[in-house]
Amino acid sequence: MAACVFFAAIFSCKTTQQEIAEIPAAENSVGVKTYVNTGVNNATGNISTVLVFNKIIEVTGIHPTSRERFPLSEKNYKYNPLTTELEITMPSDVPYKMRDLGFHIVGYAADPGVFVLSGIDAKRDSISVAIAGKKAVEGKDFSYDKSARRITSLVPLNVDSDSFQICWATKNGSVNFSNDTQKFREQYQKIYAEWAASVRL
Repeated sequence: MAACVFFAAIFSCKTTQQEIAEIPAAENSVGVKTYVNTGVNNATGNISTVLVFNKIIEVTGIHPTSRERFPLSEKNYKYNPLTTELEITMPSDVPYKMRDLGFHIVGYAADPGVFVLSGIDAKRDSISVAIAGKKAVEGKDFSYDKSARRITSLVPLNVDSDSFQICWATKNGSVNFSNDTQKFREQYQKIYAEWAASVRL
């Protein structure tokens, strides 16, 4: 499954073959089961999954210090797959503000992967996309709708098992949204460094 420290460091995912086998056929057809860990973007005040989900099946608030968990019902959240923004209304019995919590989001992601680059800096809007340790080519490996900030993979890309890295600049720094990067660690570091220098991070 996937893990994302949003606007901080890493997105990674891994679902075991056992978990895949346990997904009912009808549900499996709506995409790849995975998860994202994220939080409130301090710059925008929004919560975004970046990864486009076709269906969200679980949202849980988690306090980073106490590790208390607060499962939310469907009435407590609304998801927009066009922007990947998640609008949350916290239950009255949760003793924390939304900004104080991280959110664990489970669902079925688009396959191949689709991403919306939340919080991208319009003045530094160059992006970096790499797949399996190699720099991806726009128009061949992926398409990029600049007005919608939307990346769509044009090659097979399972967001839960394949290796990839997507980087973009924000007003506060940069986002590295990636999965299973260890096997190509040096290649991704080089690609990131070259991109970071080009946007003057």
